[in-house]
Amino acid sequence: MFKIVDFSHLLIKTYYEKNKDRPLTFIDATCGNGFDSLYLAKTLNHLGLLVCYDIQEMAINNTKTLLTKEGFNNVLYHLLSHENLLEKHFDLIIYNLGYLPKGSKAITTKASTTLASIKGAINILSNNVNDFLIIIAIYPGHDEGLKESNLLDAFCKCLDSKLFLVTKYQNYNREKAPYIITISKTIR
Repeated sequence: MFKIVDFSHLLIKTYYEKNKDRPLTFIDATCGNGFDSLYLAKTLNHLGLLVCYDIQEMAINNTKTLLTKEGFNNVLYHLLSHENLLEKHFDLIIYNLGYLPKGSKAITTKASTTLASIKGAINILSNNVNDFLIIIAIYPGHDEGLKESNLLDAFCKCLDSKLFLVTKYQNYNREKAPYIITISKTIR
């Protein structure tokens, strides 16, 4: 019904609609060519803050060029691994894992650094009095993606259900198709 990116955008829009009455900070933990960043920026509509991370200068430049062309200036860019989150407060973070489309397939997100980043994000967001959302788009169709998939599935299954709502959106009939895991605050 939805492509993985379209579904993640639906989740972002739904989160925004529930929380738009307060200033929001969104993070694109793997900005790549900037398409998720552009969607996040359009969703924020020049309000709040968007922060973009990537380890590849080409990815940061691609994203910066795209967002500047579209007139967005409420954006910070970090040429840095997402495991080194600089923000002490944010509301939503998206990870679109894997490699840079049209870039080198040898440069990919790594299971260990992705897990470290997600743990860091959870530690920051656990202190958030407001609702939050972590979106992780996982691509198990390549070797490192399969490692990430296995590690993140195991980790997310063990998160305390009294604190977190963890949901997995996956196609049943496509074994190595991309899928999404979301982590949000359990609402009491």
